[in-house]
Amino acid sequence: MKSILQTYVDQEIWLLMRDKWFFATIIRVSDELLWFKHRTHNKETEEDTLWERVVKISEVVAIDKVISVISRKPDVFMSKLLEVDNHINNHQQEHEK
Repeated sequence: MKSILQTYVDQEIWLLMRDKWFFATIIRVSDELLWFKHRTHNKETEEDTLWERVVKISEVVAIDKVISVISRKPDVFMSKLLEVDNHINNHQQEHEK
């Protein structure tokens, strides 16, 4: 687990520890410890709090990394498709010259 966590230093990933998921940025990984920061949101006060936490690497149960996000809203989805299509067309035109 240590070597896997080290590949994600300075990146945002999801960490599962003791039945709770954290969307975190890994700060540092040592022999037995993991340093990371994460945010919490208080709905009543509308405040965000940035936490820095140190845990034993053995407490990490799972790691998830978001690869991509695609909106299911039709207008956003179509806009992204057109953007990709334009990029492909421009790229092909450059190679034809």
